[in-house]
Amino acid sequence: MFKTGTSVGAGRWPNRRAHPDHWHKPLRGQVIDICDVRAWANTIHFPEDVPHAGEVMTVALRLKHEGKLQGLVPVSWDFGGHQRVFWEKEAALRAYEEDVVLWRAARAMRLDEIEHPRRRRPRDIREFLPQQQQHLALG
Repeated sequence: MFKTGTSVGAGRWPNRRAHPDHWHKPLRGQVIDICDVRAWANTIHFPEDVPHAGEVMTVALRLKHEGKLQGLVPVSWDFGGHQRVFWEKEAALRAYEEDVVLWRAARAMRLDEIEHPRRRRPRDIREFLPQQQQHLALG
């Protein structure tokens, strides 16, 4: 369970299909409260840009009580020039620092594949992760 305000990542980085030298750092998101009006703006429940905070709280708490928000968390993603809120599955998120470590390992692995194109079997990503971060390869 991520607390409100936690910086998270989800294995998303721009230009992932390009050469690894052109990969940008992973997108950073921030977990926001389920009653935050940004999480409900322009949704099926509130088709307006700035819904009333009291109505948002009522709907959010009712849906949480019914179990319809179980496993979901609103995340405000930073896209460089603007922010956008998406409801994410909590299981798909990880701490942002871990996401950066995994990004570095994936980038190093891809560079290794480019430098050694004739290798029959690609190296495992665990070979590029620090020893204390090996658990990230399982996800």
